[in-house]
Amino acid sequence: MMLRGLVFAAVLIALLPPSLAGQGMRGWASSSVRFFELRPLQLDTVASDQIEVGVDGRTRVDGLPVSCTPGVPCTFLRPGGSETAVVGSQDVGFTAWGLGMTGLSFTGLVRARDRLRGDLDWPLADDPFDVLVGYAQLQRSRFRLRLGRQDTPSGLGFSGFDGAAVRWDGGGWWAEAFGGRSLARGLNETRREALRGIEDFVPDQEAYLWGGAAGARFVRTAVGLRYQREIIADRSGLVAERAALDLSTFLPGALRVEASADYDVPFDRVGKAHLSLQRALFQGRVLAEVTARRYVPYFELSTVWGFFSPVSYREARLKIAAGMSRTAGIEVSLAAREYGDASVSTVFEPLEDRGYQAEVIGRWRPAERVDVQATWQLDWGNSAFLNSLDAAVGLQVHEAVRLRLTGTTFQQFEAFRLGDGRALGGGASLDVRATDRIHVDAGTLILRQDAGRGGSDDVWNQTRGWFGLRYSFGDDPALRRGGR
Repeated sequence: MMLRGLVFAAVLIALLPPSLAGQGMRGWASSSVRFFELRPLQLDTVASDQIEVGVDGRTRVDGLPVSCTPGVPCTFLRPGGSETAVVGSQDVGFTAWGLGMTGLSFTGLVRARDRLRGDLDWPLADDPFDVLVGYAQLQRSRFRLRLGRQDTPSGLGFSGFDGAAVRWDGGGWWAEAFGGRSLARGLNETRREALRGIEDFVPDQEAYLWGGAAGARFVRTAVGLRYQREIIADRSGLVAERAALDLSTFLPGALRVEASADYDVPFDRVGKAHLSLQRALFQGRVLAEVTARRYVPYFELSTVWGFFSPVSYREARLKIAAGMSRTAGIEVSLAAREYGDASVSTVFEPLEDRGYQAEVIGRWRPAERVDVQATWQLDWGNSAFLNSLDAAVGLQVHEAVRLRLTGTTFQQFEAFRLGDGRALGGGASLDVRATDRIHVDAGTLILRQDAGRGGSDDVWNQTRGWFGLRYSFGDDPALRRGGR
């Protein structure tokens, strides 16, 4: 009821004329329509005498991977028939203030969506309306109170909840306490509603989230600590309990250090952690960065997946960005990963526990209104491979009109089932700033498969198109008084 009341108040504020709605309001409304044509994968069966076994011991049919279990037919994924979808969405976000009380404001972000055409199942196509953010805020001196639907980014990810948050700031230090009804991650809906019909073993009730955070900001250093706990509504079980530490500082010699780590209390283990060292060299013309990372997949206790020992990895990465001239630059990134024990038995050969990544980005501005960018990427791991090249040319046709032409080619095993084939594609997009408040963008992208070992029936083609319109409304009286 509290959230519905806040949403009703937001709509009422948006509809009132400025003289009644208060001293100010700023916001935007964005409409978009997207078109997709593709061939989704379908599960099919195959007789055992049609299966080919390669020298690596892997089973395939017509070049496609096959999964076989004794006593049941072998299965594989094949491209289905061509399907299309046209989906539309409408976002409205705004902040209103001057609501009759000093320091009181309201912030809202709502989204409406609809499947306009086509039979292709599209994520959340059956969910017509979402309140992504909707909270009232009261700012008094060093204290800030928020009440409503909130989405807070932190070292623990994005945590959404319907409830209250109180924050204190003073003398470089800050502290915060928060709590409320937990929202399903990535869906901005209550857990009971969002997960219904997906997980048979998810408790059929809500969960509650509470916790606290504290930190300090100095001249060259910022540090923050966060603790968060989620429990099932009837207190019958724990959903999650984690903590996170974030640090950013500058050391002598213009060396920037960033570090973070999170800790999973129920499993008594460190999850994600990283340490980055960054420094500018050669009078700022070169920026070098070294990163060490540890990653452990995280699963909530309301699922069973976390107890299957998810495979972790450690990564070392070197990144160098250099300005070749005033109009050209290059960025190079190299990384190596080492995966943990997968706890599985192998027959023909052991699993590869190493992976490698490389990326090169080049930028060039041959003329004032022209810019060129090319990106090459390689990702080589166990049973996964990506080799891609993307290029784009931007043309400032008019001060309010920008044209962008793109081209792409990539070869990616397994994930897109391209086999030995290669995808080729190209597209164009147009950005138009019609007025100071109206912005229009539209584009199209066509992807076609070059024949490979997948066979003549393994066609991986896609056509995409989009159109967007964004309108900004409202202004800030304080900026007008200040002459800005």
